[in-house]
Amino acid sequence: MLLIYTHKITPRVTYIFKHVCVRMLQIPISFTSKIEDFVAHDGPKLSYTYKQLGDELHIKATELLFEQGILDVEIKVQDWEGVPCFFFTKDINALIPFDIFGASFYLLSRYEEYLPHVKDSEGRFLASESIAYKHHFIDRPVVDIWVIRFKKILKNIFPNSIIHEPTPTTKVIINVPQAFAFKKVGFLRTIGGYGRDFFKFRIKQLFIRTQVLLGLRKDPYDVFSWLVNIQKQASEKFVLFFELGNYSEESKNIKHSKRSFMSLLKMVGDYSYVGLLVSKSASQSITVLKEEKKRIEHITNRPLRRAKIADYRLTLPYSYRDLLDQEILEDYTMGYPDVSGFRAGTCSPFLFYDLDYEMQTPLVLHPFCIHISEIIDPVRQTIDRVGLEKIQHAVKSVEGNILINFSNSDLVNIHCKKIFRSIVTLNE
Repeated sequence: MLLIYTHKITPRVTYIFKHVCVRMLQIPISFTSKIEDFVAHDGPKLSYTYKQLGDELHIKATELLFEQGILDVEIKVQDWEGVPCFFFTKDINALIPFDIFGASFYLLSRYEEYLPHVKDSEGRFLASESIAYKHHFIDRPVVDIWVIRFKKILKNIFPNSIIHEPTPTTKVIINVPQAFAFKKVGFLRTIGGYGRDFFKFRIKQLFIRTQVLLGLRKDPYDVFSWLVNIQKQASEKFVLFFELGNYSEESKNIKHSKRSFMSLLKMVGDYSYVGLLVSKSASQSITVLKEEKKRIEHITNRPLRRAKIADYRLTLPYSYRDLLDQEILEDYTMGYPDVSGFRAGTCSPFLFYDLDYEMQTPLVLHPFCIHISEIIDPVRQTIDRVGLEKIQHAVKSVEGNILINFSNSDLVNIHCKKIFRSIVTLNE
C-alpha cells in the first residue's frame, strides 16, 4: 500500500490520486494528514504538500487541489524533458518538478470548460479554446505520459511494489443518426427526397434511390450485417449508438416504433453493445431524454448503460448530470467534432468530477481520439493515414486505449471500411 501524506485531504485530492494510483496503476493507497503516522509508516510513501518532510518521495503541491469553486487559474505550459506540462514547482532538482496531479485534475475535470470561453454556433466548447490546442499538445495523451513517468519513479524507489501493466486496446464506436438513407423513411420523406434530388440535379442520387426502393440495390447506410460479420471475428465488442428522437430538422432516423427498426436494434444487440445517441432535443430537455431512454430499453429489454450526445452538444456539467439522473453510467462524447486529439488530455477512461458540487460521480467517461470523417479527403474520398497513424502511435506509446469514432454513413466509403477492418484485426 502507498501511503500519501497531504496537509488537507480534499475531494479533489482523493479523486485524482485514486484515478492515477488505483484505477490506472492498480496500487492500493491510503491518505493521512498526521505527520507522525506518515513518519512511522515503513512501506512505500509519498508526500503531497508544500514542503518535503524528510527523504520520502515528494511532489510539491500547488493550490488547485485544495481550493473550491472555479477560479481563474494561471496556466504556463513548459517543457519537461520533451513533454509539455504545467504547474512547475520551481525545483529543477526534484524527481518530479511539476505538480502532475494538479495538472491532471485540471485536464480531466475539464476545468477550462467552466471558465468563460467562446462557443461555436451550436453552443459547443471549441478545440481552439483549449490549452492543449493553443500549446500544441492536443495530439498527445499527456496525462498518460505523466503517469508513466510517475510509475517509473515509483518502480525505481519501491522496486518491490506491484504495479499494473496495462493492456493496450483498440476499440470502435459507431454512431447511427440515420439507419437507412432511402428505405423505411416513409412516403412523404421519399417524395421530398425525389424532389430535392431532381431540383438539385443529383442524377446519381436519383438513380441509387430508385434502385434501393425497387430492391435492386442495398441501402448505402445499411452496413449492419457487414458489421455483425466483422464483430464475430473481433475480440472487442463494438458500441453502436442509435438515435431514437422524434423526427425533426436535426433528427432524421426512421420512426422508433417501426418493426423493422426494432428488429435491427435487437439483431445488433445480440452481437454488439447498443447505446443511445442522445438527440438535440434530449440534450436540452431531461424529459425528452427520459422518453428516449424508455424507448431504447423497451426495444432491447435491457437497462441503458451507454450514451453519446449527438453532434457533441456537450455542456458541462449539465449534460452529464442529466445522464446521471437517468442512471446512465457510461458516456462516449468526450472528444471534439472537428479536431483529432485528446479533449481531456488522456486516452484512459475516467470518472466525471462535478466541479460545482465538488464530488466524484459514478459516470465513466470514455474519451475518443479521432472521428474517422475528420481524416477523409472530401474530394478524393481517401483517408489521411498519416494523421491516423500519428494518433495511434501516441496512444500505443503509453499502452493506452485507442477509441475511434465512425458513423454508419462513413462506412459507405470503401477506404473507411478497409480502415475499420484493419483496426478490428488488431484485436483478433
